[in-house]
Amino acid sequence: MEKEATIKKMAELLLSRATMLAYHCPNCGAPLFEKEGKVLCPTCGEVKVVREGEEEEGKEEVAPQAKAEVEPQEGNEILLEKRKELLLRLKDEKDLRVILDILEAIKRIDGILRGSHRK
Repeated sequence: MEKEATIKKMAELLLSRATMLAYHCPNCGAPLFEKEGKVLCPTCGEVKVVREGEEEEGKEEVAPQAKAEVEPQEGNEILLEKRKELLLRLKDEKDLRVILDILEAIKRIDGILRGSHRK
């Protein structure tokens, strides 16, 4: 049930024009999103991140893997996996609003994937 709630929150974040990042929450492992300059976890909420080179006391480093370079292909694999999860959820969903949310999230993922192939 928690996984479904997380997927729903991820779809809501995508629909609200949040950007899915290539980093995961170190607390729960969910993908992180950025919206209006804030890093958000669909499970844990707002996450504080210290970017490489910043040394501010009181801030936590949330995504140590953020320091490593992420290959574009790896990001595509993550998006393809999320797309598969959304399609599986769509198969059993009965609520029309949720179906539309899932379809919109899939459409956005498809747009991102098409855009990454053009580069």
